[in-house]
Amino acid sequence: MAFIRFIFWGAIFVGSAFAFTVLFEHGPMNFGENAKKEKESLQAMFGKKIEKKKDESDKLTPRISTEKGF
Repeated sequence: MAFIRFIFWGAIFVGSAFAFTVLFEHGPMNFGENAKKEKESLQAMFGKKIEKKKDESDKLTPRISTEKGF
């Protein structure tokens, strides 16, 4: 029963956070249309693959200590 309650409150939290974001970003006018825009924005953000930039430091090998005691 506690798991169902946890899922319920998690869904309430996510829904409330989304509604607050829409209201904060776009204002209260045309909430449905603005919610659709925000949903599309979130889908585009989570649908992208994050590409890591490669630079010269990625090609360097770590220094190996030749001193005794290390």
